[in-house]
Amino acid sequence: MKKPSDRRAYRKHIVLIKNKYIPVKDWYRDNAAFFQHINGVPTSEQIGVVLIARSYGRFDSETEVIYRK
Repeated sequence: MKKPSDRRAYRKHIVLIKNKYIPVKDWYRDNAAFFQHINGVPTSEQIGVVLIARSYGRFDSETEVIYRK
């Protein structure tokens, strides 16, 4: 059984657009039409699925998840 201390720390999810990093939640707010199939506010992972479907690549590190074209 996993202990609470075994949990991975939260990683920032960001999108690189026009040489500027923005949080995925801000990208979602600007592109809400892509999320009508989700009831409520999507999670960062759900936003990432939409970004990947729109030809963004996902790059993971220990502290961040970056989506970029």
